[in-house]
Amino acid sequence: MSGDKKPPVIIENSGVDLREPVERIMSSLAPDSFSGANVLIKPNMVGPSEPGLGHTTHPDLVRAVVRACLDRNASVIVGDNPGGISRSSRNVANATGILDASEDCFHPISEQVVEKKGIETGFPMVISKSVLDADYIINLPKFKTHTLMMVTGAIKNTYGYIAGACKAKLHLQAPNKKDFAKTICDIYQLRPPDLHIMDAITAIEGNGPCHGGMLREVGKILGSTDPLALDAVMAQMMGVEPSDLPVQKEAAIRGLGSMKSYEIEVAGLLEQIPNFRMPVTFYHEHLDNETIEKLQKLYPPGMMLSRTKIIPLQNVEKCALCGDCVLSCPTEALTIEPEFSISDKCIACYCCVELCPEGALEVPDVEAYRHY
Repeated sequence: MSGDKKPPVIIENSGVDLREPVERIMSSLAPDSFSGANVLIKPNMVGPSEPGLGHTTHPDLVRAVVRACLDRNASVIVGDNPGGISRSSRNVANATGILDASEDCFHPISEQVVEKKGIETGFPMVISKSVLDADYIINLPKFKTHTLMMVTGAIKNTYGYIAGACKAKLHLQAPNKKDFAKTICDIYQLRPPDLHIMDAITAIEGNGPCHGGMLREVGKILGSTDPLALDAVMAQMMGVEPSDLPVQKEAAIRGLGSMKSYEIEVAGLLEQIPNFRMPVTFYHEHLDNETIEKLQKLYPPGMMLSRTKIIPLQNVEKCALCGDCVLSCPTEALTIEPEFSISDKCIACYCCVELCPEGALEVPDVEAYRHY
């Protein structure tokens, strides 16, 4: 490491009792006392999934952080804005175990909102007022993959600042990965969290962040005040180059933290997870348009066209025809009556895949050309 000393990325074994590793991270990176300050703890509450699925921040981590903050005399709020237009944050918190873990500190932070504009995109962004009112924010992201942005992580977890239907509108305004990465970084810069503690107790690999992914035991929690360094360490553990990830690449351009390994101090054992599986869309990112056109000519009409566009597919056996996918689609590309269909308006944002409560929408595999 060269230059000024950077804040470390701390890697702790999770163990049975998370109070000890959380306290070690807090003792190194957080104030000794909050003296009545308003502390917002922001978990990942993507949807109403039971804790064992690993889609959301583990309730034991939430409980340990809440207790550490209360012990430091903080006034604590736990809150997030779940994915989907009509989902109640309290219902999601209850389903995920986060409501109980919050020790009466949970608050539906979408009740009061403020409109801001993105510093780069200029997009209007409706965010929870509690985010701006907080004296100190502790971000609790998950260690998992994501079919649209390749990974979630510390910076992307602030997308949960956005309330209600504005999430869908932002997907529509930023229909490609590059623009959406700019949007996420804009949201992060509205109010950067002060501390990030990442749940890597279990990871999601493959086509995350929810039902399409696979659970992987990791047994770690990671902490840092530098979100980009934390995300870079996560990427190294996954076995990928951080600069190949769209949000992290944009964050590095903006100087939101350190991404190069020689700039990052790691306290603890940094080990690559063997054979960690990235989303199939990660490999698609490395194909240029000329290669995709060649692939489409090699196979029967329509076969590779649908695969190289990577449009979600319906798993008929799982589908309950609840209509959540229709409500969640920013471009109104989905219909379920008189039959399920996805139109050409699809921008492959995978909101429908992420938010389907049954896991009935899937990102098709691309093994046929992954190593072309």
